[in-house]
Amino acid sequence: MIDAHTHTFPDAMAAEVVSQLEKKACSRAYLAGTDTALQQSMQKAGIDYSILLPVMTNAKQVVKLNDIALQKNENTPATGLFSLGGMHPDFEGYAAELTRIAARGMTGIKLHPAYQGVDLDNLRYLRIIEKAAELNLAVVVHAGLDIGIMHHNFSSVSHIQTVLREIAPPKLVLAHMGGWKGWDTVERELCGENVYFDTSFSLGSYVPPEEIKVPAETRRMLDSAQFERMVKKHGADKILFGSDSPWSDQAQSIAQIKACHFSEEEIIKIFDTNARKVFFDK
Repeated sequence: MIDAHTHTFPDAMAAEVVSQLEKKACSRAYLAGTDTALQQSMQKAGIDYSILLPVMTNAKQVVKLNDIALQKNENTPATGLFSLGGMHPDFEGYAAELTRIAARGMTGIKLHPAYQGVDLDNLRYLRIIEKAAELNLAVVVHAGLDIGIMHHNFSSVSHIQTVLREIAPPKLVLAHMGGWKGWDTVERELCGENVYFDTSFSLGSYVPPEEIKVPAETRRMLDSAQFERMVKKHGADKILFGSDSPWSDQAQSIAQIKACHFSEEEIIKIFDTNARKVFFDK
């Protein structure tokens, strides 16, 4: 059982970071945002490995956060936590840094166009994705709108289509079922393409903090019928289970998918085989 989309923060700053993000996103965290809290959640949910996705919000963070990720991965057999690296579009030494982390055993990177303020089809991203593909690094992209940045879609279906057309990376993972809050367009224009979707923060609805009133329609995400239809159309061999912990409960996220009408073979692909192929198989 592999959760392909999780986040943690250093113990000393986790509480403050989670609190700030809750306010920005009008969403409630289910965990404290620490490695220990995630490991406890994994044990409860029966998850063997969680993939950590660091987000670089400025270029100065890149090397430091990648070094932290590499250190975490030295303990993966004991912790079950495996971190990807990250990259920022303004980081000039992107090629050398990607080469460095790949040589150290890193198997992928996370890009977050909304938090980094650059459209996904910008040349700065295209060259990063092209170099990552050359190094056989998976690229996980926040796809669609961001819950805390609703004024502009930095990774729309159109942006994604440009990446697929110009680079066609073999291990491109689009978080949030291909595009958060843009699932009708994803279903129509991306399902069936040679790209992976992860299921994070896309099925059901999210819970805002009690003191923040968010309309039900805004909180609503994919219903099970459309989710099942998208998985069938896209192919279960290109779907990765992700919870987006701490923003969703891992056990609940698993239960939501298992309640859908999937075969045992499809379930194995979604929860294990596909993530293993993308992140662990050389």
